[in-house]
Amino acid sequence: MNNKGVGLIMVLWVLLVLSLIAWGLGRRSSLEESVVETYRGKLRSYAAARAGINEILDLLQRSPSTKDTLYSTGIAIDATKSPADIFSHIYTGQSAYAVVQWPAQNFNTEGNKTQLEYGIRDEEGRININELGVANYQILSALFQIKGLSQPEADKLALSVINYTGIGPQAINNSFMNLNGPFLKPKARPYENLLELLEIEGMTQEIFDKVKDDVTVYGDSQNGLWINVDTANNDVIQAVANAAARLNPSINPSDIITQAYTIRDGADGQSFTSDDGVGSIASINDPNWPGVLQEGISSYYRVRVVGVEGTSGARTVLEAVIHHTQGFPGEIVSWQRD
Repeated sequence: MNNKGVGLIMVLWVLLVLSLIAWGLGRRSSLEESVVETYRGKLRSYAAARAGINEILDLLQRSPSTKDTLYSTGIAIDATKSPADIFSHIYTGQSAYAVVQWPAQNFNTEGNKTQLEYGIRDEEGRININELGVANYQILSALFQIKGLSQPEADKLALSVINYTGIGPQAINNSFMNLNGPFLKPKARPYENLLELLEIEGMTQEIFDKVKDDVTVYGDSQNGLWINVDTANNDVIQAVANAAARLNPSINPSDIITQAYTIRDGADGQSFTSDDGVGSIASINDPNWPGVLQEGISSYYRVRVVGVEGTSGARTVLEAVIHHTQGFPGEIVSWQRD
């Protein structure tokens, strides 16, 4: 009788062990299936985002804009459609993508709210730090002041930025760089990436985060610094106006800012609406108008595409800077995956 009891207990233990093994194998299989499905979702979302980049390259060549504005940058938009019609929720089978300018901040929007806007951004509506020198460093200094630095701090940091490249006539005041400090010595060539600003003595992550959407390393360098008034944000326009007033105290920067907003935003005074850029800089008869604020067709555009896989909800964000000359295929010069 005892032997039968012991045998029964052993059988039960064996069944328990086998059950645990079977449960473990089943759970492992389920986990592996989940991992595979997640990976498949990420691949599909990445493919959707890549499709968005390719579509932008195609549209830039087939339907280039005749004037870059906040509402229509790089790509002409049919009068019967809006940027959201063209760039939001584009389906590619099981996935979809959207081309977004996000967050759209430092513009004149309804209620001054940060909002999601669709389309691509003009990189030449920003301050090109590769085109700054001792003659115009005040623009960058004024931007730093807008972000909260005092004028002496802003001047020192702006001069450190232009001295870091170590090239050209701008690099004549190395006293603004501590060459024996923990930061890199002048690189002897232009900036290639905004992250290089973090190597500048005095530049903190906080300051960098505040200015990274206002400055760029891309732009047409043949004609010196120019900023597209039709696509520049409020802080960039204010920095240019304030810098002009520094050089000429008789200038009222508020007048320049008001005129720039009117050109950029149109009669409704709101950014990202269909009348953006309807006015023209040619209508301004102001001897104090800053020469760097111009109108023109950009050669560099920033594209941010969000790809979403429909089943798993997996998301991939791709950001690229495209160099495009009308009549020629665009070229991706910078690529980042978030």
